[in-house]
Amino acid sequence: MENPIQSSIAGNQIATYKPNLAVEHEDVHVDLTIDRERYKVETSRWRRIRQHSLTQMLFISIQAFCGPALSDAISGLGGGGLATPKTSNIRFALDQGVEAIVCLFGAVLVNIIGVKWSLVIGAASFPLLGASYYCNSQFENQWFLILTAPFTGIGFGFWNISEGAYVMSIAPEAKRGKYLALWIVSRNAGQLVGGAINLAKNSTKDAGGGIDPSTYIPFIIIEALALPFAFGICEMKDVVRSDGTKILILPKLKNFEELKYILKTYLSKIIYCSFLFIIWSYFYNGPWSTYLALYFSVRSRSLSSLISPFFCIIGCFGLGFILDLSNKNYSQRKRAQFGFWLIIFLNLLVYIWSLIIQIDFIRNNPGSIDWNDKKFLKSFLPYFFIQTTGPLAQVYTYWILSSFAESGQDNIRFSAALKAIQCVGNAIAFGVSAADSFPLTGMILNCSLMVACIPGMWYITSKTPDRIPADVIAEEMILERRIKMEDPGQKDALDQVHTREVATLA
Repeated sequence: MENPIQSSIAGNQIATYKPNLAVEHEDVHVDLTIDRERYKVETSRWRRIRQHSLTQMLFISIQAFCGPALSDAISGLGGGGLATPKTSNIRFALDQGVEAIVCLFGAVLVNIIGVKWSLVIGAASFPLLGASYYCNSQFENQWFLILTAPFTGIGFGFWNISEGAYVMSIAPEAKRGKYLALWIVSRNAGQLVGGAINLAKNSTKDAGGGIDPSTYIPFIIIEALALPFAFGICEMKDVVRSDGTKILILPKLKNFEELKYILKTYLSKIIYCSFLFIIWSYFYNGPWSTYLALYFSVRSRSLSSLISPFFCIIGCFGLGFILDLSNKNYSQRKRAQFGFWLIIFLNLLVYIWSLIIQIDFIRNNPGSIDWNDKKFLKSFLPYFFIQTTGPLAQVYTYWILSSFAESGQDNIRFSAALKAIQCVGNAIAFGVSAADSFPLTGMILNCSLMVACIPGMWYITSKTPDRIPADVIAEEMILERRIKMEDPGQKDALDQVHTREVATLA
């Protein structure tokens, strides 16, 4: 009989590292399945509700709503809502540069202090963003806007590593796409609130310029609400998925060993083949934010931050449904390939439209476009659609990386690498936007990145395993435990099988 692990991942040549299948079950930090009846009797209702994977996904999504979503909403004001976008672009570039450094080595610290406390550290830094823009807009002290950038970079770095690992790990295998869509939508739902605030404060202003300083006060309040929900997060080893399974958590490694595995992750084929795709999936923020700031009035920008996320919600859940299709005719690999080309095609259409509009604006400056201008609709729609096609690529990035994860720790390493690369892309995007007064350069770079990322991502999609390796390994561990309990004499035979598997996978 073919071994289930070998049949699933032995041919996978782009895994981060090969799991030590000889690890004794007693060393694994969690039981991989639960006795539902016993769990119900021995565990209080509140604790069961709190530990449920959907509850934890809602908790992490609320934090995403309060933190990254409002950060995107501020960015979506066009240059952070400032009268001139240059200072804001410098601030975002610095923030993203620091965050990239944190993400590069942060996985070691996250594994030491745990996911929960990393999220607490990150959530505590969220209000600094709104406060810095308020002080700049109210008191014109640009130094505070720049000074807080490293602190928010550190906080968001810790939070994003943990967030990414958490959302990739806690979802049941058959619902990963929908869970990831819920999370991405939460990020965009924050923009709905931010947009409503923006529009209420700035609806009577027709000219270009800075956002009303009082606009940032509700942002600060909402950002502060993330911290209580961060304290409600469980460590990954305590989460119980809706299908009754738990996350495979291998024993903690020594710091030096963890650094070695992080290095192996960064040097693995799955990371360097997806490197350009990850940068590309977030690169649009810089040029299109500058586009909005340069060519639209304050109230038009406020309206954009309100209505832009609506179609994104439909798109993300639509993609999640496609990625979760469970049919013999739609293997995980086929879903990965179809999802990839769908995203490329949709973004290509938006890029062509955006470039045509931008070239026309360079030739004939439209001034400050208000929502009652005839050219508003055709000028605004490219920005509207990029706010959907961009997040689709982000949902896909997390989904495809989690398809190769071999443990919960693996998702932490994947998340750290992903966020580090993402921050590099954002830093470059906002840096280019700060140096160039027109967004055309950034748009052209964005198009070039999309074309350049295709070969590497096509290779990854062609190697996508039919099942998540971590779940296959967990099932093998459960099977081994049962065999040992039923017939202890099988231990030697199983150890010989493990030795052969390790030799095959190494």
